[in-house]
Amino acid sequence: MKNRVIFIVKIIAAIAILFTSSYYWLHTVILHIGAGLRYGCLCLFRRGQKVSYREIRYGSEDFNNTDHADNNLANGFLGFLVLTLILILIAK
Repeated sequence: MKNRVIFIVKIIAAIAILFTSSYYWLHTVILHIGAGLRYGCLCLFRRGQKVSYREIRYGSEDFNNTDHADNNLANGFLGFLVLTLILILIAK
């Protein structure tokens, strides 16, 4: 149990370090990977509708702060999953 708690704390600390200003480039890469994944899926599943990468990554003009936070959370989560899978495949 103690090892699990230590592992979870290390993961949380690593995520916090990744999103600080000194690692801003990595944060941006993760957000762009997530936005690209969302864009690709939306293009596949919504063929008749207009989908733009700019709206997915940066939001539209009528977004408020909450919408931007939700958008960044979705992009960051998907990008972090992709980055995690790549690191797991490299480790094996």
